[in-house]
Amino acid sequence: MKPDEFIHKVETIFHWLIYGMVLFLFGQELLSMVKSGTIDLKNVLTFFIYMEVMQMVSIFFQTGRIPVRYPLYISMIGLARYISFENLQGYEALSITGSIFLLSLALVGLAYRTKIVRNIQNIEETEE
Repeated sequence: MKPDEFIHKVETIFHWLIYGMVLFLFGQELLSMVKSGTIDLKNVLTFFIYMEVMQMVSIFFQTGRIPVRYPLYISMIGLARYISFENLQGYEALSITGSIFLLSLALVGLAYRTKIVRNIQNIEETEE
């Protein structure tokens, strides 16, 4: 077995492990909601994080790659959750909000880059 094949198999095993852990955590969160009889914003944001991780792993299984934007989404939701449920003072909340803004700018930059790359590919195809 070649080293790159071995590494890919190990990556696949770990991604399955991550997927299983996220499903377990998702189930625990759901069970806790059922036991408490309430649904809070905290639960909903946690579900969004779990869903983004599951989607990221699913994309890895389909394509063999992880898009950069998914960790950015997860980070933004995690920071928004942190702002919502921690007792932050002015500068702390402002700095975390600035972090979310920078992450959103990174997403805009990625979208713009994708659009530019597609336009270049379309131009090259029409020239051929």
